[in-house]
Amino acid sequence: MNGAKAVRTVAMAEATAHGACAICTVLRHYQTQLVEVTGPPNVTHLCNHHAWLLARSAPADVAARIYTQVIEAQREQGGHSEKACAFCDELRREEAARLGEFAQRMKLASFAGWMRRSGTLCLRHAERLSQRLPDLRPVFDEILARTLEELEEDLKKCLANSAREQHHIGGGVLGRVAEYLVCQRGIPGEETPC
Repeated sequence: MNGAKAVRTVAMAEATAHGACAICTVLRHYQTQLVEVTGPPNVTHLCNHHAWLLARSAPADVAARIYTQVIEAQREQGGHSEKACAFCDELRREEAARLGEFAQRMKLASFAGWMRRSGTLCLRHAERLSQRLPDLRPVFDEILARTLEELEEDLKKCLANSAREQHHIGGGVLGRVAEYLVCQRGIPGEETPC
């Protein structure tokens, strides 16, 4: 891709909402923009997740251009590629930038106070923020404890409802728990090989 189209990013203020990790929210939006609008520049390799995400979600012209780039790179490299997934690399760069932005906001007493009372972080991003701001570790631990308590209460309600209804009506709590435990789907983590 030539990268001519700009990827619209979400401001941290827009992403900070009760019940969802703000970092995961901006990364999910950024990934959607990459998949559905621009693609990363110079794609030479795709991980399994992003190859299938393109096939499922991208407009045909975006997916076809990216797949063509990958096939050409594979041909040049004799079918072997040691490079990391371009989407994963781009998401890691965006994640680092957004963690820095969030860390700066956490230095503001009003924002830190709101996060203490109502904000949500997933385990992974709370740990990464704690590493950047070790003096605020107690605040991040407090946010995680409150979030976990809210999720457990919502899971109890979900279990009670599904016992009565006998079908899948997670009401969003299942996705929120998955995000809390392992971050948003498609955001490369330690378990991701690329």
